[in-house]
Amino acid sequence: MLQEPQIATLRTEIAACAARVGRNPETITIVAISKSQPPERIAAAVHAGITDIGENYAQELIAKHHRLGHLPIRWHFVGRFQTNKVKAIAPLVHLVHSLDRESLALELERQGARLGRRIAVLIQVNTSGEPTKGGVPPHAAHQLLGSILGLKHLEPRGLMTLAGLGVSPDRVRQEFRLLRTLRDELARDFGLETFTELSMGMSGDYPIAIEEGATLLRIGTRIFGERPPAK
Repeated sequence: MLQEPQIATLRTEIAACAARVGRNPETITIVAISKSQPPERIAAAVHAGITDIGENYAQELIAKHHRLGHLPIRWHFVGRFQTNKVKAIAPLVHLVHSLDRESLALELERQGARLGRRIAVLIQVNTSGEPTKGGVPPHAAHQLLGSILGLKHLEPRGLMTLAGLGVSPDRVRQEFRLLRTLRDELARDFGLETFTELSMGMSGDYPIAIEEGATLLRIGTRIFGERPPAK
């Protein structure tokens, strides 16, 4: 069963990584990725001090929100989005990490208008160039952000990426540094003081992500252990 000490240890490690590069650990948020984890384990993580929970699939987020709506959870959607799931997700989500196309932005805008709320989003960037990964290529991020800024009910907060699978730590660092540089360019070019978030780094590479400026760490196995086998 999930224990508070393992989350405390993770926080200590994050603080140490931040201190090495002169960062304030309070500027770094742990988003606990709960894909395939039962609601009871998510509740245990919340009771141990986790406030942000990330889900990869719309149906899982909806079901877990229904079960755990009494807990103080900020829900993040981090997976690939189907536009037909936006209506169900829009009222529940604190931050969408995986906006990667204009059609999705338009549907989020429609649902935000329907709900009378602004939906916070990150643009997903494919920094590895792997065709199996979602996200816009880096050179296309300017165009997508420009189109998002014309929508009244979306609030772009920054960028997200997934590091290449099985690549060297040096390559991971290059990808994370690319994302940080791109965020800085976009914030400067569009004059966005609140375009500050960098969602990058998972259980295996979060120290590098912290060193390269991550503000949101998507941590799964370090918190929950290995995922339960599929039923």
